[in-house]
Amino acid sequence: MKRFILIACAVSVSACARMDIAVNWADTFIAGRVDDYFDISSEQSKNLKKSLQGDFKKIKSDVLPQWIDSAKQLEKDVANNALDEHKVNTAFDLVMKNVEHFTSHFSKTAVDFIASTDGEQLSYFQKSFKEKNEDDLKDIQSRKYEKNQKKRYFKYFEMFIGDLSDEQTALIEKHLKESPYPAELKIKNREHVFHVFMQKRTQPEELKNFVARFSQQPDAYNLPEYNEAVKNYQAQLKSLLTRVLTTLSPKQKKELCDNLLEKVAQLEKIRGRS
Repeated sequence: MKRFILIACAVSVSACARMDIAVNWADTFIAGRVDDYFDISSEQSKNLKKSLQGDFKKIKSDVLPQWIDSAKQLEKDVANNALDEHKVNTAFDLVMKNVEHFTSHFSKTAVDFIASTDGEQLSYFQKSFKEKNEDDLKDIQSRKYEKNQKKRYFKYFEMFIGDLSDEQTALIEKHLKESPYPAELKIKNREHVFHVFMQKRTQPEELKNFVARFSQQPDAYNLPEYNEAVKNYQAQLKSLLTRVLTTLSPKQKKELCDNLLEKVAQLEKIRGRS
């Protein structure tokens, strides 16, 4: 099961205006994406959704409290004009840690699913994976990816802090130009990890071991140069966030506080349903 499916779900949950709706439909969303790649049966889809529901229930009880506390602390720091570089860095590192370890909560589900696949489905995955990678590479080479990335950056900043100042806009533009995400290297790395995955396809136990480790340590099979590139990218992104969030106007601070409190309320509502 591709790691990006679960990460995409995590991002959609955190960015969605109604996180409760995103979480409630997460199992259906993931099962649908898995179906796109493996052409799964109705029985596999049913079992996958059931297992995912158990995973999300555990996340609600074990992970959401941490997210709630972090968001509350960030809101408090912003409201008290106490947000500084150290606190932004701490918040950023916590988010990155959550993202990097998010798939570990789905490890058993991923292993059980891959054990249920047959040779025909793995061949289907191989074909789907190749098509997806080729499409992504075309987007990168045509600069479509670059344009979409720029839209996403401004969308998320504006979603949380409202209208940007000229200075903040310039900072984001500079970051996008000088520190772009290593998209082409990501494609190369995907192919490398996929090759390792396919080498295990005729060895059921080895395949399950691969998926288990991949879920627990997503970067374990990465190319060293990709890990280094991502590390550098994250350092530059952290710097950008620090510079933007420490130059907020009073209006932007209120906007950010209101958004954070709204997210906290939604998370607490989701947690209450566990």
